[in-house]
Amino acid sequence: IRDALAAGVDGLIVVDLPPEEDSELCLPALRAGLNFIRLATPTTDDRRLPVVLKNTSGFVYYVSMTGITGAAIKSRAAVGEAVKRIKSHTDLPVAVGFGIKTADDAAVVGRDADGVIVGTAVCNAIRDSLADGKPTPNTVAAVTKLVGDLAAGAKRARA
Repeated sequence: IRDALAAGVDGLIVVDLPPEEDSELCLPALRAGLNFIRLATPTTDDRRLPVVLKNTSGFVYYVSMTGITGAAIKSRAAVGEAVKRIKSHTDLPVAVGFGIKTADDAAVVGRDADGVIVGTAVCNAIRDSLADGKPTPNTVAAVTKLVGDLAAGAKRARA
């Protein structure tokens, strides 16, 4: 925690530490001023959600689907409904990740979510710009373009 703060870290996302084990890392992180971001999923029901949210800070990360990152969102309407349900339990912002690859994805998800989280698409942009496993002059430009497009999509959601 000390090293994370010294490095400028604002918060932690630890996907495999259940709320029942908060004393191990979550509570010390919160006391030190680090946000502890929890994940909610399509299988997090209304009984479990208050437990998940109890010591969550910063924002709630909603995983838009069951399955693996990089897949496509099957029901954007279901994602919107889930975000609204989570918001009925917390004042924290809700950001949605998994399945967001394009500006249009960001625009649709951003209608209900406070933010979008993109991982695989950024990794793919980097991978596709490499030559023999090394960055090229196009690497930064490829990522910058993708992020700019995603940001434009998210802004469209709020227009």
